[in-house]
This record gives sequence, structure tokens and C-alpha cells, in this order.
Amino acid sequence: MAGLDSRTIDERLIEDVRRLIGEGHRTDLMALIDAMRPADVADLIEHLDHDQRLAIFNLLEPVGAGEVLVEIESPVQESILSELDTQVISEIVEELDSDDAADIVGDLPRERAREIIESVGEDVSRELQKLLPYPEDTAGGLMALEFISVKEDATVGDAIETVREKREEVENLYHIWVTDRFGKLAGVISLKDLILSEPGCKISDIMNPEVISVRVDTDQEEVARLVKRYDLVNIPVVDQQYRLIGRITHDDIIDVIEDEVDEDISLMAGVIRQEIAEESPIKVSRARLPWLVTGLLGGILAAMVINQFEASLEKVIALSFFFPVIMAMGGNTGTQASTVVVRGLATGDISLVNTWKRLWVEMRVALINGMICGILLGLIVGYWLSDYGLGCVVAVALMLIVLCSGFIGSAVPLALKRLNVDPALATGPFVTTSNDILGLLIYLGLVTFFLGLTP
Repeated sequence: MAGLDSRTIDERLIEDVRRLIGEGHRTDLMALIDAMRPADVADLIEHLDHDQRLAIFNLLEPVGAGEVLVEIESPVQESILSELDTQVISEIVEELDSDDAADIVGDLPRERAREIIESVGEDVSRELQKLLPYPEDTAGGLMALEFISVKEDATVGDAIETVREKREEVENLYHIWVTDRFGKLAGVISLKDLILSEPGCKISDIMNPEVISVRVDTDQEEVARLVKRYDLVNIPVVDQQYRLIGRITHDDIIDVIEDEVDEDISLMAGVIRQEIAEESPIKVSRARLPWLVTGLLGGILAAMVINQFEASLEKVIALSFFFPVIMAMGGNTGTQASTVVVRGLATGDISLVNTWKRLWVEMRVALINGMICGILLGLIVGYWLSDYGLGCVVAVALMLIVLCSGFIGSAVPLALKRLNVDPALATGPFVTTSNDILGLLIYLGLVTFFLGLTP
């Protein structure tokens, strides 16, 4: 695959490809695909039907097929792999970098994965068995085994020779890691510093001993945070004894950041583990249904709260007019606060060190917003119902609701983070539903108390 041109995947291109597949123009298809980059071919495949996807994929050589396969969204990738025989997958896996190969094999059913491991070459099999035990969301699950390291007592000339020997094995070379005689990470040298140094210089004299690394069991979110904070293009991975065992490059970190953002947005919307490219309505329903059921139960609980104040509502029926306003204000305030906190925790801009400072900021914001919105609503209610006493009660209720919702929306994500639970769970249906119930309790309880009504 030449991969020289970037093609925009539009309707015309998709229709052209479908026509060529239907008419059996294999040569024209191969010429078209060969001029596209792997990521563009992957995008094209995702826009085709199942049989058409296979028709395109089967045109690719193992090297090109592997480059395309790692770019394809998981559900589509799974569908394609299920149609390929073990030998074809083995040939593709052997052409991939160790981390990409482990990702592909790790997503296969256990028995199929075992067949692949047994059928690939000995070196590839050894790499797979080394990487597959690591959880996919840790540094070990992200790292590649292709890297260049030299001993600290080697010379610059020795290091350059090592680079030449491994030039085909290691792509995207930015740094050479330095280890001591026990294999422990001792420092790092940039490619620039290596080239500009005299061949006879000792590595230990020019290396930077202040090297940033991660342990093999470090969570991928922490790895991404370190890369972002220190502007790294790659980061070495060490084991429990600080021995160098792999590296993670910036392209994998970009994927991690995208995955984390997708996960947080999905959880905030009440969608659990749904892939964007998923086409099975059963799987999509399974991903969305739990939070919908939770929201339904929360709605029933809110109805029970309203039922407890039935007598109050019968006496002042106008109170029910403002249920949508009260519930919307509470839900929106809570969602705003929780979204800001979740985003801050994800990017590292908010940490557990300044928890109380963050809560204090959110409380003051909620107080200001609650007072302004409460006064505004109170004036409207007083004018509308010609009862400014009731308007004052509604104003106080809304202020308290906004204040409580702001506290809940910011406190819950921080609490979940401290408990090592994904803070994104706090937003969306959870905060909205809980604030609806709390809002109704405050609103109806306060009105009932001040007007002397019996619930």
C-alpha cells in the first residue's frame, strides 16, 4: 500500500467503491486502495456493508492489512476477524508491532487467540505471551517491546551502531534509553544529543539521569497525564524492580486520551460500554438500558414525593405549575458543576489535593446563580399569581435547590475519585435524577412549611 494520498471519504467515493465491487473490477479497486493511507482505508471500510468490507480487506497484503486493521473501530474489526481464518490472522499479526499485535489477539475469543499464538513465529509468540497478561488499560497493556537501549558504560559509537542494527525493528525513534548492568533504567539520551556527541564519549557522561518513566501496572489515565504534563513523545515502562521492559509512544497516548474522553462522555450520558461503530441494536440497547431504568426508578421516587404533598397541592394547585422549572434548574446546575469537575479531574487541572477549594468555588457560584434565578422566578410567580408571599417562598426554595445541586454535582465526582471509581458516573442521569428528587422535597417541603399547609 503506497499510502501517499489522503482521501476524504464522501458519498461519491463510497458509491464508486460499491460499484467496482459489484462489477468485480479487482484491479481498479486495488489501484484505488493502494493510493490511500491505512487510516483512510479503515474509514472507507467502516462505511461499507459487511460483504463489501471483506471484499476490500481481502485485497490487502498482510503488511497493509495489519496497518488498516488497527485503525478500524472495534465492532467492525471484530466482525472482519470473525470471517478470517487462523492462518491469515497469523500472517497479519506477524507484521504488526508487538503492542498492536497484542491488542488484536487480546480481543479474540480465548481459543482463537491460543491458535494464533501457536501458529505465529517463535519471536512473535514470545512477545504476545509477554504482553497479553497485562490489563489493556495499564502501561503494560499499552507498551511496545520494540525500543533501543544501551548500557551506561557504552560509547556513543556503540550506541549509534545499535541504532543502525535495529533501524528496521524500531519505528518512530526519538530517544535511546540507558540501563545499568542489572538492566535497570538509568537515563535517557535524545537522538539529537547522540548524533552531535563524539563517538568516543561515554554514554554515562552525556545521558540525562532524570528520566520520567511509568511502572508496568500504572493506569493508562495516569500515563496520559504524565505525557501531557511533561510534553513527552514517548515514555519508558519499567517493572517492579525498575528494569526497562518497554516503551509507550505518543500515538498510543492519543488513543488513550480519546478512549478516556469517549468513556467519560458515555458515562455522563448514561451509556455503558457502547462502541460508536456498534451496529447491533441488542448491544446498543444493553449499553443504554441500565441508566434508563435507573432514571425510571428515580422518576417513580419523585412521583412518590409529590404524592406525599397531595394535600398541599390540592390547596395551592398553582404550585404544580413550576415543577418543570424547579426540576430543570436543579438538574442543570448539578450537571454543570459535575461536568466541570469531571473534566478537571480527567485533565489533571483539578486534583484531590484542593478538594475543599474546588467545593468552595462551586458553592459560591451556586449561591450567586441561585440568588439571581430565585429572585427572578419569585418576581414572576408573585406577579403571575398576585401573591408575592408565595413568590418569596418559591424564590428561597429555588435558591436552596440550586445551592444543594451545585454541591452535589461537584462533591460526588470528587468523592468517587477518592474511592477510585470513575467520576463520570456522577453526571448525567445520576445527578439529574437525584437533584430532581431533592428539588421536589425542598420545594414542596418549604412551601408547605411556610404556608402552614398539612402534607
